Amino acid sequence: MRTTPTTALEALLNLTPLNIHIQQTATSTALRLRTLNLWRQYRIPHTSILDTLTAALPIVDAKHDLIPKQYIFDKKYKIHLTESKQNDTGRHNHTHLMIYTDGSKTDQGSGSGVFSEDLNIKIHTSLGQYCTIFQAECMGIILAAHAIAARKAKDENICILTDSMAVLQALNSYTVNSGLIYECHLILNDLGAVNNINLRWIKGHSGSRGNDAADELARKGSSSRAIGPEPIVPLPLGYLRSQVTSRSHDQHSALWDCISECRQTKEVLPEINKRISNTLLKLSKPQLRVAVAALTGHGHFNKHLFNLGITDSPLCRACMEEEETALHVIQHCPAVSDYRDRYLGPPRSPPEITSNIKGLLGFFGELGWLE
Repeated sequence: MRTTPTTALEALLNLTPLNIHIQQTATSTALRLRTLNLWRQYRIPHTSILDTLTAALPIVDAKHDLIPKQYIFDKKYKIHLTESKQNDTGRHNHTHLMIYTDGSKTDQGSGSGVFSEDLNIKIHTSLGQYCTIFQAECMGIILAAHAIAARKAKDENICILTDSMAVLQALNSYTVNSGLIYECHLILNDLGAVNNINLRWIKGHSGSRGNDAADELARKGSSSRAIGPEPIVPLPLGYLRSQVTSRSHDQHSALWDCISECRQTKEVLPEINKRISNTLLKLSKPQLRVAVAALTGHGHFNKHLFNLGITDSPLCRACMEEEETALHVIQHCPAVSDYRDRYLGPPRSPPEITSNIKGLLGFFGELGWLE
């Protein structure tokens, strides 16, 4: 309908307005094209979209992890996606040089750890704030491979153990579009040309002394301060997209803050709240219709129906004292106080009402006004 409060619905359900969503999609596409060296900067307005993004988020100019798709068929190393019983018990394998790797990410940062009794390796490194846990696990394998190469190992049976199934599956694939995974593949291939290299999954926190030592080293790395400018490793495209999405959410919140329409909805929802939106989106369609009508005032309330020319009076049908709006019924109408006390408790501020969707549905279900 012409009177549908679209802006209020977008705020209640946390739906990005169409114009902002289009800009978000175009920006994400431009980022991907630039990362793949397919973006061309022409002197026309729409190509300035990345300049606008860079001004708001300078981090997007850092090196990215996305690379053109690479096809890999010649692998001089073997991937084992199942754990051997021997590794489960943590017993030492005398026929292989065992190297354990791990990654860690905390609120302080991220890091990688490498441990090997056979090669006397104890490495921990900090990877900064922007590195994902996937990248930290991958960097652990890269660091292990560099440590093996530095010791000039040749004709050895080497087993690299990691608890990251995702990294092993990425290395096991025949297509790669991550620069970090491709770098890992290249150094493993170099090692595999002169050694027998096996990468094996091991269950995390399984009581393996080597795995526990690598985990401790990785946590030590994540708690250490990174040396050098951030980001330490190339930014994953997923992180950049999340930043673009977050920026769109901020734009939506700013738009909601400054509009003067949707008076009642702004009273019950002063700012966009993801938790409330998630609660609403989990409702059935009939329940959501009732909740939206109550929160926006666009329902079977005499004031709204009077504005549409459907009724001849805006007065409350229950008390006949004030105009019948959603907030009047929910907070003030003396004729429905028993129902209000039962489902909503004493009159509260409009934002508090929004946090009690279940009570709101029970209240109007009992009244039957929004059926």
